[in-house]
Amino acid sequence: MSEAPAQEVPAPGPWKRLDSRMIGAALIRMMLLIGPVAFGWAFLGQRDRSVSGTLIVLTVMAVLVPAYYILQFFRFRYRLTATELQISSGLVVRRTHRVPLHRIRTVDIIAPPVLRLLSLAIVTIGTGEQVTGRNTALKLDAVSTTVAADLRDELLAAAGMRASASSLAGSGESTSPVPEILRLRWVWMVYAVVSVWSLVAPAAMFGFAYQGLQFLGRDPDTIVGWYFSDYLEEVSLTRWLVTTVGVFVLVAAAGAAAVFAEAWWNYVLVHEQHGRREQHGRFVATRGFLTTRSFTVDQSRLRGVTVAEALTTRLLGGARLIPILTGVSADQQNTKSGVLVPATTRDVPIALANALLSEPVLSDERLGPGWLHHHPAAAQRRIVFRYLTPVVLGTALLAAATVLWSWPLWLFIIPAAATAILVPSSVGHYRGLGHRIEDGYLFSRRGFFLRRYDAVQLRGISGVAVHQTVFQRRLGLASVIATTASGDKAYHVVDVDLATATDLAVALGPQEFAPRTCV
Repeated sequence: MSEAPAQEVPAPGPWKRLDSRMIGAALIRMMLLIGPVAFGWAFLGQRDRSVSGTLIVLTVMAVLVPAYYILQFFRFRYRLTATELQISSGLVVRRTHRVPLHRIRTVDIIAPPVLRLLSLAIVTIGTGEQVTGRNTALKLDAVSTTVAADLRDELLAAAGMRASASSLAGSGESTSPVPEILRLRWVWMVYAVVSVWSLVAPAAMFGFAYQGLQFLGRDPDTIVGWYFSDYLEEVSLTRWLVTTVGVFVLVAAAGAAAVFAEAWWNYVLVHEQHGRREQHGRFVATRGFLTTRSFTVDQSRLRGVTVAEALTTRLLGGARLIPILTGVSADQQNTKSGVLVPATTRDVPIALANALLSEPVLSDERLGPGWLHHHPAAAQRRIVFRYLTPVVLGTALLAAATVLWSWPLWLFIIPAAATAILVPSSVGHYRGLGHRIEDGYLFSRRGFFLRRYDAVQLRGISGVAVHQTVFQRRLGLASVIATTASGDKAYHVVDVDLATATDLAVALGPQEFAPRTCV
């Protein structure tokens, strides 16, 4: 039998530079910063020390920042070999990064407005490693959009080659169009408008308008003073409150809608399959109006999903799906470029989770109230204690202040209102608790104001701990912590009885577990 000829390893490709247009992009960004300040200084008579100092600082930056990008253009190199991505950078101290292709977890593309104007983009390459809490993702800032797309495909294909080479060999990849999984529905904007973060928009817009009036030579205090003094005297208090609340709500809704539209404009999620088997592929989400973003989920690195429900979103029948990925932390997925899908109607996370995992994991029944195992009544007592302890302490301090410093009695409305809100919230929190092991997954639900439903693959769990605080021990409760190399790194089943906690620990891992007590 003749021996098969040795397969030749292709020679490394040539070293490549970043795109030279990045220098022009840096110059344009600085001109956009200098322009308003220079206009105010030259034409609006804004010659005070703060404006002049700002103009000097921005002018110096307008020279230094493009100069930095010029040096980066000449000193930054990258190339792709058969086994690794190599990056060489640095002016005084040269650094060379050699990233094995099989260690690459994500390749994302971001194109801010100025870069889009010049057909450029930033490629961010994540390896899943973190050093002292700092993400070690590598960036190519910037390359042409064509090079960025080609590089993403090459890196992801090469990174997945070792894991699925045997299944792809001879499979004959299909040349059919990439199937579209999901597209933006504008009704999802409702969940962004009613979110808690929309309350930040009026404060930010008020601050921007305040600074803008100062820049234009107008005194904003006169307008604010007129609204809170003269206008309040002209109209009734009821009308003033209605006007204030109405303007606040309108500004909040408009700001949240604008942010949602910019972030999710032209959103589309597609499934790029590597071979015949559905689980050998990746999901790619692209979106953005001013800044385009691309986020990739490799199916081979999926270890489950989390369904997150903020209170306002849950009341309107919505939820947000967060994939649990090896090498990608939950904090990274909460960044602007790391979100796969916005808050949507409840049917979308169910269908998308099943598509991501290539099996029926979620359903209306499993997300419903009766499918998970309930937790003991002692858990409700602990939850009520945790919710009401701050109210009791606050009431005691308020009572002491009333006696010592004659604070008005109407302030007791605050703890009374808090109690009226937190008592039913604690009951809802307890009713939402649940867990179950089924079909190779650990299912767990907890929380009220921000409820989460985790479905974690058992094969992705690397360790288990049974945890008891002093208060839990007095109530006969314990919490089970399943550790993984994915997502949040730890997934909790809280406030179960000790026997159930031990059974869960045995089911999740082969070792014997002893409860760990801490305060």
